[in-house]
Amino acid sequence: MFLENLEKNAPWITVDFKGGPEVIHPNLLIEATSAGVVDMAHLPGDYYVNQLPAMDVPRFSPFTPMEERENGVREIYDEIHRDQLGLTYLGHTVSGMPQVILVDTSLDGADLEGKSVRTSPATSYIVEQLGGIPVDLPGGEVYTALERGVVDGATWASVGPASLGLEEVVNYDVSPRFYESVANLVIYEQTWENLEEETREALTRTIAETEPDIFQHYLKTNIEETAVWNEAGVEENPLSDEAAERLLQLAYRDAWQDLDWDSIISATPAAERLKTAYETQFTGELTEVVPGGYNSEATQGILEEMGQ
Repeated sequence: MFLENLEKNAPWITVDFKGGPEVIHPNLLIEATSAGVVDMAHLPGDYYVNQLPAMDVPRFSPFTPMEERENGVREIYDEIHRDQLGLTYLGHTVSGMPQVILVDTSLDGADLEGKSVRTSPATSYIVEQLGGIPVDLPGGEVYTALERGVVDGATWASVGPASLGLEEVVNYDVSPRFYESVANLVIYEQTWENLEEETREALTRTIAETEPDIFQHYLKTNIEETAVWNEAGVEENPLSDEAAERLLQLAYRDAWQDLDWDSIISATPAAERLKTAYETQFTGELTEVVPGGYNSEATQGILEEMGQ
């Protein structure tokens, strides 16, 4: 979407897009961009937490990309990337996908006691606090692990499990969903500074114009994928109000406090402002802080509010 809009807004800009791990391993991409080996990259912040500890924070975002642009959060991320990595941060190229827990047997409460669950670094804490056993597995091995009963469930972004056929080997989709899955668009700072002002303005304007389309795209894909799960027999497993509150409390308050804030703020002092901006949203109803919606009905409601 971004490249298509950029071609319309600024046909004088040529982007030589090279994608896939065969070009640069995902975990090395941020270093390649920071060194100027490539000029621009889009990738999840999770891929460079080691280089930039503040990238542990974006999954907690209670804001849409458009809100982050309006309320100054985007500028904080730009400052953090410039100071620590020598990169200009333009915005999000993926957004609107919450995390979901997929399991083989229904949950009566927020309780995974004794269950082995494939997790990511973003969700291991929650599974562990719910009594489950976090298991680190490559994505390509999850289907077989579920099929053979090696694990009892998996956490994943709400878009993606169907591409692996996971709806064939799980039975329940737990709600509420939580967190946000995002990818960032960054440019080597020296490349950015060498661009003409008109070109910098075109890039900034284009990502700002494209973010609502990206957000809506993933909201719609979220709903479509959940429908695929349902057609395959996967049922929604809504937790009771009390259990749902516990899950969201773990996700947005307990896990938030469990972050190594001393290290994050020591490495990136601007993260203190990020912390304050997010925390002000975590004092109320936590179902309201999931940008992509805490269940499919909520996701549909967000789309309707956007006129879709």
